Amino acid sequence: MENKNPASIQTRFAVSLAANILRSVISLITGILLARWLGPEHFGRMAFLLVTFLALRQFLDMASSSAFFTFLSQRKRSRRFVNFFWCWILIQFVFSLLVVGWLMPDSLLNIIWKGEKQTIILLALVAVFMQQNVWPIAMQMAEANRETVRAQKLNVVVVAVHLAVIIALWLGGQLFLPLIFIALIIEWTIAGWLATRMYREYDDQTDETEGKDDTAANVFNEFWDYCKPFIPYAWLSFAYTFADRWMLQQWGGATEQAYFAVAHQFSAVALLATASILRIFWKEIAEAKYQEDNEKVKLLYQRVSKSLYFIGALAAGGLIPWSTEIITLLLGATYSGGTFTLMLMLLYPVHQSMGQIGGAMLYATNHTRIQVILGCIFMALSIIVAYYMLAPESMIVPGLGLASHGLAIKMVIMSIIQVNVLSWFIAKIFVWKFEWVYQVVGLSLAVAAGWIAKLFVEFIITAHVTILMAASAAIYLILMSLVVYTLPWLLGIERETIQQYFTNMLEKKSIL
Repeated sequence: MENKNPASIQTRFAVSLAANILRSVISLITGILLARWLGPEHFGRMAFLLVTFLALRQFLDMASSSAFFTFLSQRKRSRRFVNFFWCWILIQFVFSLLVVGWLMPDSLLNIIWKGEKQTIILLALVAVFMQQNVWPIAMQMAEANRETVRAQKLNVVVVAVHLAVIIALWLGGQLFLPLIFIALIIEWTIAGWLATRMYREYDDQTDETEGKDDTAANVFNEFWDYCKPFIPYAWLSFAYTFADRWMLQQWGGATEQAYFAVAHQFSAVALLATASILRIFWKEIAEAKYQEDNEKVKLLYQRVSKSLYFIGALAAGGLIPWSTEIITLLLGATYSGGTFTLMLMLLYPVHQSMGQIGGAMLYATNHTRIQVILGCIFMALSIIVAYYMLAPESMIVPGLGLASHGLAIKMVIMSIIQVNVLSWFIAKIFVWKFEWVYQVVGLSLAVAAGWIAKLFVEFIITAHVTILMAASAAIYLILMSLVVYTLPWLLGIERETIQQYFTNMLEKKSIL
């Protein structure tokens, strides 16, 4: 059932962006504290355990969560439809527990998780399931009903509670991996329960005549038709995610795993805007396509993809010159070996934002075949490239042995190639011009402006690094504001739009 008073796209995006910024800041603080307090060795172990079960989730999901959100966004659905999917999630959970906890021999556990005890492996499994399976479904239901505000508030509360728990464990001298995983399980279980109450309110508003064709057979066939092309994609996605981090753990060790995990966490800051608008964009595209409003589809895609690319470039350009200072200031000398990895990974989200929007575009419009084919090809290639970057020279098939640096290089290069191929196909499918110049110009100007700002403040000011970074940020934002005003096409807008925006802002201030 649609929310009786749904918020506008602009309001939902603004709320989602603000909430995601706050959530990401809190999560980043939590990650920094964990990295400092645990040290590279134990932090790398934790990161490896979590990412392996994230890969397992991709294996079992088979795009069913994407199908769920797409179907829920297109039209009103019944209680049976939602309950059907919850049953599928439960099946995934039970299957995972049985395999890891009972069927898998100890020798295989040791090979995969490098000597970790079965207890901690199972705790990591449950923690990832609650955080990455149960909670996202609840968020999807909220977004489909345009209940962005309430869901985002709950999201922020959960990560804030987790930060408080981590600090409490450290103060009590009990900051150990098992207790961290138990905390995650409890926190996200409670969040899921609260979100379920939100769903019940939504469900109670649903007319009994709505979704009357949602029989078990019909729902199953609907999901099967959507998901069956994604089965090989899901399996390759599992292999891709797992192989990357397993090879890094095998040939680089937990410390290099920690370097990459920290860099990946910092790079995620640049995806704040993407994370904020992705579900909103998905909902609106799915609805516009269902209504055959192709002009709206084109406008939404082109403006959103260009704007998010520029935001990613803006973040990368501002942070890359200060990578050494960021590592030293926030994590300490023990993480200095990860500086170059961080510099590289700050480039990754720039094109990744485009990739997520492009993927959502294809999912929401049911053009899944091309997504599957391209995804399978590039994931297979990526595994090969990762091996070459990570394997030592002593192997029968020698590699470069670049550890976290090599994995970061692979991630950035493959992302640039894959995203542009995907964008080219989207342009062909929807019959519009493929554009790439804005990518080169936007990123080049952002990185150049970032270095200019840093070198300038270091030349004229002698002060603590935090003051230098703040001054550099101010100069950088001024430079990039001039870039936006001079070259508004980088964001897919016109100069008149910018001028009108500031005119409206001034008028509001004068009224006040």
